Amino acid sequence: MARPASDVIVGCGLLAFSAFAAWRSLNIGGRSIGTVAGPSFLPWLMIGAIVLLSLALIVRSRLAAAPASAPDLPEAEPAPEDGSARRNLIRIGIFAVLLVAYSAAFMTVGYLISTFVIFVVGMLLMGERRPLMFLVLPVVITGAVWFGFTHFLQVWLP
Repeated sequence: MARPASDVIVGCGLLAFSAFAAWRSLNIGGRSIGTVAGPSFLPWLMIGAIVLLSLALIVRSRLAAAPASAPDLPEAEPAPEDGSARRNLIRIGIFAVLLVAYSAAFMTVGYLISTFVIFVVGMLLMGERRPLMFLVLPVVITGAVWFGFTHFLQVWLP
């Protein structure tokens, strides 16, 4: 039953990170010129999303840790270690390097192309193998983010 406890620890860590990010975001100055969103809009949007998802993670783990109502059920044995945790850690590390490459390519290549390519490579890295998902999901999400920024927030992406 180690997962619920680790979910609470991760959720509390993310809440602490959000508090730090909120404290630092208070110092963002400047006014928006010609856009709906100012320079602090996106940081506060991300902080709010992280707080909500962290709270959901903590609540989910607390509900999962609640004792079962049927006392006659045997306890599940822990799954044997098969190296999947190490593989996942390696994938996360590769994905972090991929995000650094994305940040380097963003301005030179442009938002649409770099985001689409990184999206597809990330999906491959995380195990997605359905070709239809490579055609539909990256196009829809990348296009929706671009449309939201350029048309609703009036922030032009490279």
